Amino acid sequence: MKKTLIAMLATATILMANDALITELSTLSIIQENQINILKVKDEGNIYLVKGEPTRVAVGQPKIPFDFYVTKDKKIIIMGNAIYTDTKERVSFPIDKNILVGKEAFSYGKGPQVLYVFTDPECPYCKTFEKIMATLKEKYTFKIYLFPLPFHAQAIPMSKWILKGKDGNEMGERLIALANGSEEYKKLVLSANEEERFMEIINKQKEISQEAEVRATPTVLDSNFNKVNWQAL
Repeated sequence: MKKTLIAMLATATILMANDALITELSTLSIIQENQINILKVKDEGNIYLVKGEPTRVAVGQPKIPFDFYVTKDKKIIIMGNAIYTDTKERVSFPIDKNILVGKEAFSYGKGPQVLYVFTDPECPYCKTFEKIMATLKEKYTFKIYLFPLPFHAQAIPMSKWILKGKDGNEMGERLIALANGSEEYKKLVLSANEEERFMEIINKQKEISQEAEVRATPTVLDSNFNKVNWQAL
């Protein structure tokens, strides 16, 4: 009970500090002049990672959040991406686990460590990762989210063929088979019910990917929902 209370107090202290920082950064003239609403801030050591959104957009257009950086002395704002020198991953906010947990298309592997993977089965970079994934299924359990990109004409037919697998293991093997050049998906015949069900799954997966602000494939997250350098696995 005592440990729980201490943890709750620590969390509350962090949230209060974060709120104070949001208020402080919101007073910067450049933030006010550009009508930016600050949503959250993350301390990255020498800089703050900031997520903001425009307060005004054209009628009918969504307010699209974006990340930028503010130096600790608050004298410089940096737009664009920052990269960690060790992992070579983009500095970004962890993804909210509630967006992802239990919502994967399927799981592959039986390892004790969990990785969350967003993939487009036609993406050449994804295929490179999936060939690596095939060798790591004893070390990791992969939670797979299908994210067919609109400029890949075969990504949805490939995704349907993957989903036709009888379980997660077969779906994973189909994904890897595509990475190795299989064209079996071209022979796929679906019933009307299967077509409707698979498209519902694919559309939901795309919504999850967009809500998680996944910008590229493959995107791989660790168990704390931080991006990892999949080439170093």
